[in-house]
Amino acid sequence: MTRLLTVNRFVIYLVLIAFTAGCTTTMRTLPTNDAQSLASQLEVGDKIKIIRNDDTDVTFEVVTVSDEGISGEGVFVAYSDIRQVQGSQKISIGETWVLGAAIVLVVLFAGVTAVGSN
Repeated sequence: MTRLLTVNRFVIYLVLIAFTAGCTTTMRTLPTNDAQSLASQLEVGDKIKIIRNDDTDVTFEVVTVSDEGISGEGVFVAYSDIRQVQGSQKISIGETWVLGAAIVLVVLFAGVTAVGSN
């Protein structure tokens, strides 16, 4: 019975790892000093959240960056209406794999140690 509980706990740890490893992308605030500076930091395909001057926000994938503003699918926001822009921080796939592998190895070691001590 104790061995079954240990195996169940091990499975729960592996499920938690799967959720944790997928959460490596964060949002970072981009400087909005001037339109040209902001435009130079954005690329087509970036996922951003714009907080407008009236405190409403919109989240979308960038389709175009023009001299007038930023647009996505069915959304256009003029630079003059932008109070803050948050963009997805770009993290390399290699870093994500290394983090996930390290977590899996730690849990495997903990699981083997727990099973071996029973």
